[in-house]
Amino acid sequence: MQESSPSKAIVSTDAIRRNTARLRDLCDTPVMAVVKADGFGLGAERVARAALAGGASELGVATCEEAIALREAGLDEPILAWLIHDGAPLADAVARGIRLSVTSVAQLEQIADIAQTQHRRVEIEIELETGMHRSGCARDDWEALFDAASVLEDRGSVRVIGVWTHLAGADRLAYTAALTLLDEGLARARRAGLRPRSHAASSAPAVADPRTRRDIVRLGASLFGIEPQPQRPLGLHPVLQWECRISQIRDADVGAMVGYERHRVTRATRLGLIPIGYADGLPRRASAVLQVGVGDGRAPFLGAISMDQSVIDLGASTAQVGDRVTLIGDPGRGEPSLEEWAGALGTIAQEILTGLGPRVARVEEVRV
Repeated sequence: MQESSPSKAIVSTDAIRRNTARLRDLCDTPVMAVVKADGFGLGAERVARAALAGGASELGVATCEEAIALREAGLDEPILAWLIHDGAPLADAVARGIRLSVTSVAQLEQIADIAQTQHRRVEIEIELETGMHRSGCARDDWEALFDAASVLEDRGSVRVIGVWTHLAGADRLAYTAALTLLDEGLARARRAGLRPRSHAASSAPAVADPRTRRDIVRLGASLFGIEPQPQRPLGLHPVLQWECRISQIRDADVGAMVGYERHRVTRATRLGLIPIGYADGLPRRASAVLQVGVGDGRAPFLGAISMDQSVIDLGASTAQVGDRVTLIGDPGRGEPSLEEWAGALGTIAQEILTGLGPRVARVEEVRV
């Protein structure tokens, strides 16, 4: 831990390992652990190693930069990078044996040229657009992409190992439509002489619909204890404990004004100052809807959350300077949870995780 950090995010790698094993057993399908966005904000290498220990066999990230960082950390497992943005370090990715996903003939040819220059053969996956209208090769362009891939595979510069897609929402009818298109694309790829695997499911589809599991499942959110189906929880383990310490305490009488927006105190109370704010990932709107854990109880925010610090209403609590404050923890202990935050703020747990700021020290839980 950085001793000077105002707060810390304690990451349970054991929980990640157990969640991965739980999902691996449930799906009975190989697992690609998705560790993009620096492992959902908790440290990509840390999360990757824990997921691999839990039974994942591959890793998935968005960018080449993320994949290269994992290679440089000493991870030799297959890594797929699926966002080929302008200026992406493709040559470095090819040199490090990263699997690359393409959505166009132009991307494919660019990668094949790099592979030929390096006297390498790059493993390629082809992403198909099947109804999200987001990333992926459009249906009208499938034939040209498969034909080009077949030619380049024969030349030895690429090997197409996968055809895949993204699934949206939790709608079985939408899954059916997308899977039908994926099967059509897979059949076209095979007619072109390719022999790829296929995959479609992220955490929610993988749990909700066995049809989506295919040859491998791409699991991200569920590894962090985020239930794919909250109405039918799997009992996944919380991964994050975000905490800080009370830095000041003062008494406030009725009429005292708190914070920049001068919130008026309506009853005599004790105020606690905590050294985190919206720059650390605590949204300003949290003031009206969230509470934090203090001792065995809860304390609401009072006044506007600032960039670097916030005020909590301790009421009659006997809390002292230096006492721990839990922002996110284990609901089994009565602490605020990721799901509680997401519901109160009208967002998803993934946004909260990836929104933790750089001043929040990420540390691994020490098991005794």
